[in-house]
Amino acid sequence: MAQDRIGEVRELLFQLERKMRPLEWDLNRNQINEFKKKELARLKEQQGQLQNELTLFSQDNGQK
Repeated sequence: MAQDRIGEVRELLFQLERKMRPLEWDLNRNQINEFKKKELARLKEQQGQLQNELTLFSQDNGQK
């Protein structure tokens, strides 16, 4: 079960990264509007949550 969730989290992280790259590129070149800045902040927050979840799963598997 945990292995399935780890796979899901990794896939979600991959998809988030694909969405974030163009937004970060625009941000670095000052070509981003306020809506896209908020979208990027939301995606980064979601990415952090998923990375924490992945870390917790990894730690739990290491302890077993």
